[in-house]
Amino acid sequence: MKALSVKQAFSIVFKVFEFTGLWLQSFGKPETTGLWYLGGGEKNGKSTFAMMLAKYLTSFGKVLYISAEEGLSKDIIGAMKFAGLSDTEKNFHIIGYEAWEDIDKRLESRKCAKIILIDNATIYRDEVTKKMISEFKQKHSNKLIILICHEEKGLPDNALASHWRKLAKIIIQAEGLKAIISGRCPGGTLMINEQKANLYWGTEK
Repeated sequence: MKALSVKQAFSIVFKVFEFTGLWLQSFGKPETTGLWYLGGGEKNGKSTFAMMLAKYLTSFGKVLYISAEEGLSKDIIGAMKFAGLSDTEKNFHIIGYEAWEDIDKRLESRKCAKIILIDNATIYRDEVTKKMISEFKQKHSNKLIILICHEEKGLPDNALASHWRKLAKIIIQAEGLKAIISGRCPGGTLMINEQKANLYWGTEK
């Protein structure tokens, strides 16, 4: 790789998501590529927020949601409806479980979406090594890949999720029906379910 001068480095133009409103306040205008991490404990809203995020990202391009854990279950379909996805949405596609090797091949296709959500890390923890994650990140550097992860006491519950979190540009944690955003962005909080979140956090009686 050729070394760049400061002038050359400063002249690089990065593609970003032109987020607006509350999304802009928390995420800023993030790059359209890289790894993101979305974690949370059971029943804290991570899959629901993943679907809300997927719905918002359809404004910027095609989104592929890999529902590896639940497949096309009633809960997943319910999350899709809650997020506001409609049967006229053309930029959203969903599939069930695929082996990691098959996901890798799918992402090689020019027709594949540039935004991918994988739900979730637990299903792939015995299939994927740290080296494979690094190779996967490099190989698909033209895509945004978001991994949804189970957490125990605020930490990833497996090595795959833990390593992914370390590489992630943006980290999202679902807790008490709130999404807490941090990493290479302004940071902030977005409500997943405001009424239930207020009850959880004690801001509503």
